[in-house]
Amino acid sequence: MLNDNERRALADLERHLEHDPDFTARMNDLAGIPAEPAFPIVPVLCALLFIAIPLTMLLFGWPGVVVVLDLFAAAVAVVLIRRRANR
Repeated sequence: MLNDNERRALADLERHLEHDPDFTARMNDLAGIPAEPAFPIVPVLCALLFIAIPLTMLLFGWPGVVVVLDLFAAAVAVVLIRRRANR
């Protein structure tokens, strides 16, 4: 528990922070908390790949699978690069 001096110091800090509206903005920037969590696009792409690979193998063989894997890798790279750029 806090003693009297610590309570007064804490109350003083709280009063000062009430008059500093930029403090909350600075703390949110430091925390790096996004306003809205990102949509889990990478797991969705993995699920689509899981569905697409057998169909592609049946219809186009190994060359088709290689093309689908390349497109998947490019899509994941684009998503990750865009997320990093938005930080």
